[in-house]
Amino acid sequence: MKYPEEYEARVKLKGGEEVLLRPIKTTDTKLAKDFYERLSARTKYLRFFTPKKEATEDRIKKFTTVDYKTSIVIIALSGDEMVGAARYDWDREEKYLEMAETVRDDWQGKGLGTVLFRHIMKIAKENGYNSMTVLILGENKKALNILKKTVGELRMRADGNFIRATFDI
Repeated sequence: MKYPEEYEARVKLKGGEEVLLRPIKTTDTKLAKDFYERLSARTKYLRFFTPKKEATEDRIKKFTTVDYKTSIVIIALSGDEMVGAARYDWDREEKYLEMAETVRDDWQGKGLGTVLFRHIMKIAKENGYNSMTVLILGENKKALNILKKTVGELRMRADGNFIRATFDI
């Protein structure tokens, strides 16, 4: 599928920083690897549910290979550094759209997560989806609070150590 330039946006964050939001490209492997390596063990654990020390080639390839319709990654760039990413994937077996995002530790608290989240929800809606599901570690109260603040009503279900939250977009 053709790269969707219409999904690109320059945005200012609450601290005045400007970032470029854009869909990931298959050529962004170095950006993705550098981004992952700069995440703290705690951030990796909260996002990937494991504090893995490095990104494998397979993980990076999966992250940078999307079709821009059933799977997409929107990255946030400050200069030539990736500082955040939001992703959605259509789960063909379970029949739901799963969303996840990560903001680099030194960029947390600046509103980037909310900006990424709203941007990817808008894209999902344009692609014909009407709800999303997020899997959050039960201990990740910060992510759950941001989600509630951003989307309002959540349909939540405990799933082991996780909360599966579904919401309309």
